[in-house]
Amino acid sequence: MILYALIYFLNGISLAFFITAGMRMFFYARRTGSRPHLLFAICLGWMALIQVKEFFCNFIPFYNYEVLGPAFTFPDLFTLPLLSFFFFELVMPGRINLRYALRLLAPFALLGGTYLVGLLFFDRTIYLSLGEVIDDLPALLPATLLLYVVYAAGYCIFAFIRIVRFSLLYTEQIAQAYSFTERIHLRWMRWMAGILAFYLISYIGIIAFTTSENYIVFTFALSLAVWGVLYGCVIQYRIPKIILNYWRSQPAREQQPEENVSEKNERIEALRAQVAEAIDTRRLYLNPGLTIVDMAAECGTNRTHLSQFFNNELGLSFRDYINRCRVEHAVRLMADHNYKIEELALLAGFGSTTTFYRAFAKEKGETPQRWQEQHAQSKAQPAESTALPGAETQAEELPEKVGAAATVE
Repeated sequence: MILYALIYFLNGISLAFFITAGMRMFFYARRTGSRPHLLFAICLGWMALIQVKEFFCNFIPFYNYEVLGPAFTFPDLFTLPLLSFFFFELVMPGRINLRYALRLLAPFALLGGTYLVGLLFFDRTIYLSLGEVIDDLPALLPATLLLYVVYAAGYCIFAFIRIVRFSLLYTEQIAQAYSFTERIHLRWMRWMAGILAFYLISYIGIIAFTTSENYIVFTFALSLAVWGVLYGCVIQYRIPKIILNYWRSQPAREQQPEENVSEKNERIEALRAQVAEAIDTRRLYLNPGLTIVDMAAECGTNRTHLSQFFNNELGLSFRDYINRCRVEHAVRLMADHNYKIEELALLAGFGSTTTFYRAFAKEKGETPQRWQEQHAQSKAQPAESTALPGAETQAEELPEKVGAAATVE
């Protein structure tokens, strides 16, 4: 009795959460024009309908959470393609169109439709376990039901692999276009996709092998926890506009006429001087929202040439180069003043303390506090290196390619 009361309670809490979160996400998507947030609002709305279905099913003892019964499984597992559209839109902005969506939805609709049509011509049977479904093969309804569950599990694996693959490409593009990652990175999505895949496959296993009330409670609790964390991540996410251009014009973006070796070298040297001037004099890296488009405009070039310069000449992405400049600026500030770490992060151009910690540890191999303690008594040197930040290795091997450096502030 207590378990049933807990089931109804969790069912009601879940319904309230999905309705509230779905409405908030929908209005946010309308205000910002964000396709990913709109797709996620659709997912939340679909989950709210599932909770309504569960609520009414629980009133009928004969059908009590027997999701392997008539068509109970299909609405639940239809969440898979809907949620995958949201993830695909995040890692491949603008590439999810109606034709692509219909192709992914077709097997789910076909199997679900076949089952519903079969109910009109075959006796309906309640299957309490996957074993009962298998024992009734090769009848149409259990075969269709089994194919649906197997396909859903396989789709989970397919979607997870695709999400991880394209999220890595997305991360590379972010590093080439932005000097910051606050609220636009997708590190959370890779492990969140893994958790969701585990949740959905576990859910399939639970509904296939048991109808125990304990597992019903576990499913509701796990669903609330997973969707709650995912909602928290999504509501904080911002859509990086530059990434849209990378994906949509990737095959032939910013085509430039061919250059001979002499012209290329002259352009690189001129760009080296422009970058050094932008860093040394104007200190563009102190802008927390600096993008490669902004810096390209300041240097009188385009983002493609500038990105190639950082990657080919300095061996760094745009983000790594700018963060290296910021870290060096923070080190100089440490030598002259006893700032708090939060103050250092802001003064050095970082958008958050977390990003400052990560970049500093990457460049110096230790935390800012540790560095500050070890160099508390040190004084700033009268001059810095005469190479661009990030070009130390190139300066040793190819000194003729190295330009002016950041001056001491």
